[in-house]
Amino acid sequence: MRSLTAYQEVKQKITEDLVRGRFPMGQALPAEKDLSKELDVSIGTLRKAVDELVAEGIVVRKQGKGTFVAEHDVKRLLYYFFHVVKHDAEKKVYPKVELASLNSAVANKEEASKLKIKEGSPVWRITNRLSLEGRCVMIDQITLDKKRFKNLTRAEFDKREGSIYQLYQMHYGQSVVKTNERLRAGLAGKQMAAWLSLKPDSPVLIIRRVALDIQDEPIEWRISTLNTSCHEYFNELVT
Repeated sequence: MRSLTAYQEVKQKITEDLVRGRFPMGQALPAEKDLSKELDVSIGTLRKAVDELVAEGIVVRKQGKGTFVAEHDVKRLLYYFFHVVKHDAEKKVYPKVELASLNSAVANKEEASKLKIKEGSPVWRITNRLSLEGRCVMIDQITLDKKRFKNLTRAEFDKREGSIYQLYQMHYGQSVVKTNERLRAGLAGKQMAAWLSLKPDSPVLIIRRVALDIQDEPIEWRISTLNTSCHEYFNELVT
């Protein structure tokens, strides 16, 4: 097994502290001089480790204030996890989310594989309708492992403050730090077409997403169907 470099060891130690809850979401990390002394490394080594955590969206730097554990506020949801805009739009608009259904079920083969659970395990299946400027443009079909979200109810989901990821984080301690996505072209089925105001078999974009925690364990499996007649998937790579 390849040995870790000094900064990778520091990154691993900070990550372990985050997983154990030493630094809650929204809390500042200790000052660089204090943290480097605690970990017995140079400031340069510490900064390199923190730089990677910043690049991964796990912590954020606030000029003049310090480095903080990332929270799922509206801005983070909009710019990191929601990528739908009007054709050629220069700015994003925050979506309105309406819960269509929340049902108890058992995991099928695909759900089990994506969530790393046994086929037949209890899961929640959630359907959301997302609207921009009064028009339903995307349908989310979400699967969650019941072991992670034991007491989830429709009322809790409907009355949540903020985004779905904020709900995961604030009520269940499940923090999404990154997602893996695959996109493909598809055709709208009868129900999907009705929700999206399309004719059956109209072309749509299908986004398949696994949301991961700080340890790269899957929290959520989601299949989103986008009406691309007036909207498109948008992503921005910053290097």
